[in-house]
Amino acid sequence: MYKLCRTVAFRLTLWYAAFFTGCILIAFVVFHFVLLHGIHHVHLTADSLQELLEAYRSFFGFSLAGVALASVFVGWFLARRALSGVEDVRQTAQSIAKGAFDSRVPVKGTGDEVDQLAITFNWMLGQIQKVLSSMKEITDNIAHDLKSPITRMRGMAELALLSKGPVGDYETVLGRVVEECDRLFGMINTMLDISEAEAGIARFSPTEVDGGQMARDVIDLFSPVAEDKRISVNLRVSGDLSLRADEQKLQRVLSNLLDNAIKYTPPGGSITVSVYGTDRAVRIIVRDTGAGISEPERSHIFDRFYRGEKSRSEPGNGLGLSLARAFVLAHQGSITVTSTPGEGSEFVVTIPKIISVQQS
Repeated sequence: MYKLCRTVAFRLTLWYAAFFTGCILIAFVVFHFVLLHGIHHVHLTADSLQELLEAYRSFFGFSLAGVALASVFVGWFLARRALSGVEDVRQTAQSIAKGAFDSRVPVKGTGDEVDQLAITFNWMLGQIQKVLSSMKEITDNIAHDLKSPITRMRGMAELALLSKGPVGDYETVLGRVVEECDRLFGMINTMLDISEAEAGIARFSPTEVDGGQMARDVIDLFSPVAEDKRISVNLRVSGDLSLRADEQKLQRVLSNLLDNAIKYTPPGGSITVSVYGTDRAVRIIVRDTGAGISEPERSHIFDRFYRGEKSRSEPGNGLGLSLARAFVLAHQGSITVTSTPGEGSEFVVTIPKIISVQQS
């Protein structure tokens, strides 16, 4: 009974019954007052008037009690009916708390506020389920990617402990362990950068950036690697390329795209980096004559740790394109890809010239 008295339906029932009964009581008092002061228009004896008033009070008293009792039942019915959708939300929340993450609130299609609440609640549950699925996938990928270098470091350390070689052998083993540690640190830092950028809490330092000069600097950095593979890298610029952005993060975006292009373009191929400026944005296009990306893989290449069939034989951790997309979206821009297997790929990055990134 105590729990029942604390429910919203119970309080709504009391309010409904009190309001409805109060209205009837007011009508009774008003009618009684009118009857007393307006009866002089009718020729009645005092005894007849007293009998009429007593009959009126008796009839109205029983009617008032009946109306009050009926209003309680009607009010309870209406309150329970109005709050039935809220009860569905509560039951669904309890099911989810017990682990039934696929539970959803029934949508009755009435279009009222409770129905809109159910639709919004279901949408929120869908978003949460996507986040949980993404977290599980990321955790599995992290566990897999961390296992390999840790296993290699442990194997090298055990081998060094069991062997009784010269000091130079130990130095070689320690050097390899340091390399593996650096690789782990790099992967962890990249994951943190992606997470911060996607959450909108990444540290941005917007400055005036010359898109053309930024592209030249990145190409100069990768020129030795491209020359070793006999790959020509060409730069085309046009328009006003000045914009306000975080230059270091844009350099990392272009570096990841250029690194992938060099990695998957065969010797003798070519890469073209085009930077175009418009009134509102700067567009960076990286086009290569590499192996290309198949249609099924294109929908996953921006996922964390995703590596296509052709990329498994190349060094990397599958985070480069995820980082590029996170930084581009943090600049309120966009990144797209078109590709033809066997002919090459084209990545298009569009960065607006005026953005409102958070500085910290």
